[in-house]
Amino acid sequence: MESRLKKIAAALEAAGAASHTGEEAAAPATRAAVALLLRERERGLEVFVIKRAEKAGDPWSGHMALPGGREEPGDESAYDTARRETLEEVSIDIAEGRLLGQLDDMGPRRSGGQLVVSTVVVALDARPGLLDAREVEEAFWVPIEELVDAPVEIPDFPGEWPAYTYRDRYVIWGLTHRILGQLWTLILN
Repeated sequence: MESRLKKIAAALEAAGAASHTGEEAAAPATRAAVALLLRERERGLEVFVIKRAEKAGDPWSGHMALPGGREEPGDESAYDTARRETLEEVSIDIAEGRLLGQLDDMGPRRSGGQLVVSTVVVALDARPGLLDAREVEEAFWVPIEELVDAPVEIPDFPGEWPAYTYRDRYVIWGLTHRILGQLWTLILN
């Protein structure tokens, strides 16, 4: 029986989205990359998430996210950015895993196209090491079968927002929700 990770790799290869090939019409002001880490366990497929540290002036302060961050000079690709940032934030080297592919680039709706985020999908079974406390408060694996897909109310953002909730405590919404949704759509079709 083919593993779910092999199916994901095949779906990503088949999708071959042009949006992560650098063919954007206008270059964004800022590029970033995140690592969507997946592993298979007894409970099924799991995704690695972080809870960002509370920090004044950070629009994603305290949010659930994927490890990653802004591109820096010297980063030659989205993979390089995601690798460097993941190593810095949670002491995991994604080079020890297997690159499954890349999702379509997207950005936060509030950025007006000024921030574009690439998502690198990697199969890797690793434990987080030392966390960069300036960036990350918590880091852990979540069985995707335990994510509850239901709208939530977010303080300072009027109305209800699509979200995944885990253990009635962790809320994955916004860009991270959209990234995970893109993967789910790809592998469920």
